[in-house]
Amino acid sequence: MIKKIAMFALAVSAAFSNAVAADECSVLISDDDLTFTGNQIKPSVTKVVCGDDEYAESDLASVVYGKNINAGTDAGSVTVTLPNDVVVTKTFRIYPKGVRILVDDTEKELGAENPEFTWTIDENSALDELQADTLVKFQKDLKKNIKLVLSDGDEQVGSTFDIIKDPSVNFLELFPNYNIIVKTGKLTITKTKVVVAAVDANKVYGETDPKLEYVITGNIKKADYDKLGEILPSRVDGEKVGSYDIEVSVENMETEDYIVSTSPGKFTISQAPVSLTVDDVSKIYGEATPEFTYKVTGLIGEDVLSGVTLSCAKCSSTGLENVGEYDITASVKAASNPNYAVTTTGGTLTVTPKAAKVTVNKAEKTYGDKDPDFTFDVDGLVSEGEELELPIITRAEGENVGTYKVSVSFAEGSNSNYTLTVTPSTLTIKQKEVTLTVTDVFKKFGEKDPELEYTVEGLATFDGVEDVLKDVALSREPGEDAGLYTITATVDEESNPNYIVTTIDGSFGITANEDKIVVTIKGHTDTVEYNGKERIVQGFDITSNSEVYSLSYVKYTGDSVVSGTDAGKYLMGLSASNFKNTSVNYPNVTFNITDGVLLVKPRSLVVTALADTITYGDATPTEFKWVADSLLEGDELDNIHVSLDKTGLLDAGDYPLTFDAQSPTNGNYVVSSYETNSLTVQQKVVTVKIADAQKVYGDPDPASFLYEVTGLIEGDELPVLTLAREAGENVLKDVDGEDSTYRISATFASEPSANYKVKIRQGNFTILPYPNKITVAIFGEDVVMKYTGEEITVDKKFDVALIPSLDCTLSAEYTYSKDFVAYKGEPTVSGTEMSIYPMGLDVADFVNVSPNFQYVSFVLSIDGNLVIDDKGPEISLAAVKGVKTFRLSSMNRRIQVSGSKVGERYSVHDMKGRVVRSGVVDAANFEIPVTNAGVYMVRVGSSAARIRVK
Repeated sequence: MIKKIAMFALAVSAAFSNAVAADECSVLISDDDLTFTGNQIKPSVTKVVCGDDEYAESDLASVVYGKNINAGTDAGSVTVTLPNDVVVTKTFRIYPKGVRILVDDTEKELGAENPEFTWTIDENSALDELQADTLVKFQKDLKKNIKLVLSDGDEQVGSTFDIIKDPSVNFLELFPNYNIIVKTGKLTITKTKVVVAAVDANKVYGETDPKLEYVITGNIKKADYDKLGEILPSRVDGEKVGSYDIEVSVENMETEDYIVSTSPGKFTISQAPVSLTVDDVSKIYGEATPEFTYKVTGLIGEDVLSGVTLSCAKCSSTGLENVGEYDITASVKAASNPNYAVTTTGGTLTVTPKAAKVTVNKAEKTYGDKDPDFTFDVDGLVSEGEELELPIITRAEGENVGTYKVSVSFAEGSNSNYTLTVTPSTLTIKQKEVTLTVTDVFKKFGEKDPELEYTVEGLATFDGVEDVLKDVALSREPGEDAGLYTITATVDEESNPNYIVTTIDGSFGITANEDKIVVTIKGHTDTVEYNGKERIVQGFDITSNSEVYSLSYVKYTGDSVVSGTDAGKYLMGLSASNFKNTSVNYPNVTFNITDGVLLVKPRSLVVTALADTITYGDATPTEFKWVADSLLEGDELDNIHVSLDKTGLLDAGDYPLTFDAQSPTNGNYVVSSYETNSLTVQQKVVTVKIADAQKVYGDPDPASFLYEVTGLIEGDELPVLTLAREAGENVLKDVDGEDSTYRISATFASEPSANYKVKIRQGNFTILPYPNKITVAIFGEDVVMKYTGEEITVDKKFDVALIPSLDCTLSAEYTYSKDFVAYKGEPTVSGTEMSIYPMGLDVADFVNVSPNFQYVSFVLSIDGNLVIDDKGPEISLAAVKGVKTFRLSSMNRRIQVSGSKVGERYSVHDMKGRVVRSGVVDAANFEIPVTNAGVYMVRVGSSAARIRVK
């Protein structure tokens, strides 16, 4: 819906927001110079003056402050309640907080990009007076919104430009609580600073100098490099290792556009790398140590290294070092070779072992016996009588018959001064003799053969575990009849190389089997749900109570298959006559038969009545549908019916549907449940359409509003309908200034029938602007201020009144309001000396802003004044005992004045501004006669009011 607003309620200029009221009291506060801080402002009430009555703060019944935070002309208020329950409100101005922003001066080189402009807040702005959160928000918003720009102009060296606030940023809109002043900064254009810097260079001692280079930095183009003239880099002489300065000379150090400075560089001569390598030497254990030597690479010209020392820290002083490697190191005095960085690589003295021979002696044993002691001989030791340390004699693993290598080794680290050559020997293991005896065994006829066993005497034992023969094969003579059969043993010689085996045969006995054998036959079964297709069960399971009886002896004759489609039980037909025992060795065999079965169960389904819907007034259906959730395609169910126990015209609501027949004859299905449902009678839609209507501003509303009803069934009626329009007597405009309307809505005296859903389409009521021309009189008001010696500025005040005429047919309640006027002139008037300063109101500055009127003309009846005297506004509202404030009333063409001040002047003006009565007040309460009825402006002293005389 379009939002509607009364456009006549437009704000008039803030300068004219306070009209002097007849019953106004003066509320005096402690401070009129109040500034925004972000906190609630609570000036003290010093006193309240109502005519001759004064009230101190302690006399007041209550003092209540408004929000009093944001800046504005009437942003602050204080409401006091007097002891006599009279309530007086004082509005006052809250001034914006003054903030001064200082833009920092800066400079840039000619042709360079503008720098980032910076600013600070003048410390005299006293921002610490702001509430903490308000200060943080202000600083954040100011930083976000402030923009600084540069004034226009051509850039030249030495020229300056103003740095100003971006005019597109409206501080008044962004920061209404602050009066922000931005002090302009300056940007100065300077010559471009160019730096010619020598590039650091280096070389290694002995090399030739590289070409010296330089770089030019600054806002200068390569095409302008020649403006600097000749540029020559040079270095201080010297060829020894060290650092030498590189200077740069520039022919033109300053030009019209550039100022040049130079930056020196460093020329470094680094040490030349030299490598000293100590030579490796070697000797055999016990020989004399040879002399140490070295080689040098990398020296320049005829240079030689000085202060070179070779040493071996771990060598023996006697020259008898043990076998191993010994580091030979070199040290070089750095001070004796300043132009070189010497890298030394040590050498190695290698002492190699002396050769010696070790010979192991031969040995033998029988398989299973312990090893004999092993011995060895040594030849080639250095000292006579010397023995080798920590010998370890080992032989090849194995205890089987054969030949095994026997060798000797020595513990790690022992005899390190010798290289030993070992000649190994052998240990021979001979075969052991054993006897294998087969064990006699027996079984029943028809049983499986028992495990054949044997025992062995004479086997070797290792670590408490007796040895075993491998690949021993036992076999008996073939035959299953009762009797004795020979069991023989064969032993694989290759698998038992450690033994010489002697074997002794055993016997195998078979006795007849008379046990009862029971064979169980169980036909296969299956239970399925009917699905309209043929189902099959076939086969059976066969078991025996004897492990020795083979089921292959059982012969079957017959057909082990059963099939079916419809629900029911189907037998396979298995019997003992179909099975026969074919083994003559098992005469005592019986058969236990369980027949196979196919069971087809009926299919379970749910039958559900289908819901149905009609609208109130429709005919009631006589047939209703139902569905079965699992009925197979092609199958049918009979004897099922859904019914409704109601007939005729049905009211809106739900009616149960039930099954009055539940006897299907199809045996392949079983109904698990019958689910009921409902017939829903929906409400019928009735539309009430309200007709649009209109009137002219100031005219009465139509006597009644019209409407049309559609959708009612003949004979039905709606309750009594009351039509009313949205309240308001002004011409409406929407938020976009387009013509708008008031809503015409309807209400029922009682709830409509539940059989109907009533939709009301609202009508639109249009108030048209008043078509006749009207004339409005402007009455300026006097503002009295006390003389201070300084300039006083006040807001201009005025009132308006509609001037009766033959063309104006508006009744008294449709008068013209000051809210309908927008004043476009200068809002204030100022003065310094005690005098009367006319406000200078001009009808050309008044504009009608009310959409209620199309043709409005203004006439100035009375101009207002700023009156500066030695009394001020406190005497402007006189009072006498029993009368609160100045006020007017009328009767029989007489204006009755109350609460005036004796000695003040009075005047009565008509709507054209003419004075019809004037004089001096001689009593607080008096009457002023007028000739004609009408609207008059009455001024008594500095108080003024408008009144209609009948």
